[in-house]
Amino acid sequence: MHCEDNLEVSANWTLARHRYDNNPALSRGVIQGNDIDTAPRSMGGLQVNWAPTERVTSELEWVHIGPYFTNPDNTNRYDGHDLINLRANLALSNVWQGFLRVTNLLDTDYAERADYAFGNERFFVGEPRGVYIGFRRSN
Repeated sequence: MHCEDNLEVSANWTLARHRYDNNPALSRGVIQGNDIDTAPRSMGGLQVNWAPTERVTSELEWVHIGPYFTNPDNTNRYDGHDLINLRANLALSNVWQGFLRVTNLLDTDYAERADYAFGNERFFVGEPRGVYIGFRRSN
C-alpha cells in the first residue's frame, strides 16, 4: 500500500495449524491430532519504509512469531515473541553511503527456538539489541 510517494507499508502473515496425523513409534503417548511441536500457528511481520528525502531511506520492521507447543504431548509451550528492527541509509555522495541498523530495538528477551528435550525445556536464546553503523562504497 502506498500512502504517499515517500512512504510504503507492506505486511506478510501466515496462519497455519500443523497436526500429527498418526502416532509415531517414538512417542510416549497418543499424540495423533496434537499440534506438531515447534510449529507456531501465526508468523508474520510489518514493514514501514520511509524516504523523507532522496538521500535518506529508513525502514521500521515488526517481526512476529506466535506461541507454539515445545513437545509432542502439547503440555509445554513457548509464548512466542515480537521484535522491532530499524534500518536507515544516508547517501553521502554518488559513491558513499552511511548506514545504521538496530536489531531487536526494544531489547526483547526471546528464543530463536524453544523445545522440550531430555525432560527439560530448552530455550536457544535470541540476540539482544544490536547496533551496527557503517559505510559502503559503490562503483
